[in-house]
Amino acid sequence: MDPDADNITTLSEIEGLLRRFQFKEVLSDDTSSKTIWLLGIISTTTSADSAADEPVVAGHNAAIVVLERMAFSPLAIAKAGCTLPTLLDSVMLATGERNDVYAWATGDASIAALKPALRIALTYPATQKHIDKHRHQLRKWVSETPELYARITKSFIDSQPTSRIQWVYNILSKKVESEHIVFEDPDPDSGFIIVPDLKWDATNTDNMYLVAIVHRRDLRSLRDLTRNHLSLLNNIRSKAAVAAQKYGVSSDQLRLYIHYQPSYYHLHVHITNVLLEGKGMLAGRAHLLDSVIDNISNIASDYYQRATIPYVLGSSDELWSHWTAQQ
Repeated sequence: MDPDADNITTLSEIEGLLRRFQFKEVLSDDTSSKTIWLLGIISTTTSADSAADEPVVAGHNAAIVVLERMAFSPLAIAKAGCTLPTLLDSVMLATGERNDVYAWATGDASIAALKPALRIALTYPATQKHIDKHRHQLRKWVSETPELYARITKSFIDSQPTSRIQWVYNILSKKVESEHIVFEDPDPDSGFIIVPDLKWDATNTDNMYLVAIVHRRDLRSLRDLTRNHLSLLNNIRSKAAVAAQKYGVSSDQLRLYIHYQPSYYHLHVHITNVLLEGKGMLAGRAHLLDSVIDNISNIASDYYQRATIPYVLGSSDELWSHWTAQQ
């Protein structure tokens, strides 16, 4: 099978969907990462007027488009044949100010290499969970005791259909993304696949972001981990360093962590460059893999079944609705 032909087919499909995208609202934006999340529909009608009146239906026509300005690339500048002495000759300034020794301005560059590329992500059809995840909303602090987990959170996790993580099973079975696998241990108990996270462009190593997805399907979250899973966790920790070396990132430049609550209930470990910072690494969500291993090794095998775990939920999150309904 020709991978280039597959790539062309995929690009054509994505372009077709984006051309049919009808914007409805801005879900949220992040100025620090230069990212904006748009909600709309993938219209099935050719009439612009009809599409404008078509409501957003989660799980049916709803679509989320993420636009992200990619990082400035010195490599791209070099490939364009630019040199440092002539680099700024292409810049056209629009506005500017000066205060003592400081000056700043905005403008544009005529050299394409100086223009940050645009990264586009599409989720379609987008479920209500997808929409709520990106919509700006109030945040709620939750202290989940073992009793509350057993009564509220576990029943919520148990109610989640496997169709929501079919995309994970597709990766594990190599139906998709097999060409992106950085490392695999096929062992059914202690094995996993490491692939680049969709949020990473796979080029800027300062922002390296990999994810290790375990082969076991009975491990859904941090709460399931005991001393019986140490071989799996230690295996991920050691092999993450091997995977990162392929990008020139050494083991002492790695941050490994598990989210609780996770965005999907199939155990996975985030592997990032320590230079990368983001909301997913904040207290109240990220649990460092080293600490997880130490807690169940040296404190108690059932540490995460006995611990009270605090975390943050959005006011529109399905789990938060489950909490408020059960209490």
